[in-house]
Amino acid sequence: MRVDLVWGVVALTVATLTVLLAVRRFVMVGSQLVFSRYVAVGGLVAFSAHRDDADAYRVRFEVGGPGVFHNVTVQLFGVSDTGGVQRPAVRHTMAAGDSPIEWTFCLPAEAAEQAWVMVTWVRPYLQGVESEALAQWLPTGRLYEWRWYSETTRYVRTVMRFVARRWPVLGESMRELPLYGRWRRTSSNTSADLLGPAATPPPKV
Repeated sequence: MRVDLVWGVVALTVATLTVLLAVRRFVMVGSQLVFSRYVAVGGLVAFSAHRDDADAYRVRFEVGGPGVFHNVTVQLFGVSDTGGVQRPAVRHTMAAGDSPIEWTFCLPAEAAEQAWVMVTWVRPYLQGVESEALAQWLPTGRLYEWRWYSETTRYVRTVMRFVARRWPVLGESMRELPLYGRWRRTSSNTSADLLGPAATPPPKV
C-alpha cells in the first residue's frame, strides 16, 4: 500500500512537470504580450528614498512618458509609531509634466531598521486596470517591484500547492507557495533619465 502511494506521488509529480513544460511556451508568448502592453501603455517612473544627515528621509516619485498613472499613493510601513508622520495626499492622476511627489519625514535610525516606503498606482490593462508597486527598504536602499503572476502560472502554482499539502513528501516550502505575485529586485530610473538626451551633452569631437 505504501509503495503504491509513493508511485502515485511520483506519477503525479511527473504529470505536473509535463504540464509545466507544456505551458512554458504559452507563458513565453504571454510574456511577449505583457512586454508589448508595457510598450503600448508607456510611462516611466523615477523613485528614490534616501536619508540625510539629520535622520530625515526624503522620498521622491515622478513619472514621464505617455502613460497616465491613477491613484498614486506613497506610504510608510514597518513602523509601529510614526510620530505623527503625515503621508502625502493621493494623486488621483499623474502624468508627465506633473510635479513630483516629494515627502520628507524624520525617523530614528533604530525605528528605520524594519521600515520600508512603498508607492502604488493603477494603470489600464487589457479591458480593465492592474495595480503596480515599488517598495524600498530604508536601511539598505534595496528596491523591489511587485509582479503579478499570469493566470496560467497561478493555476499551475495552485495545483503544485494542493499536491504539496496532500502529500508532504514534496517539501514544506511548496505547501505555502505564493499564488498571486511576488516582489522582485529592481532598479529605478532617475530624474535625469526622464529627460532623455536633454540631460547628457553631446561629444565635442
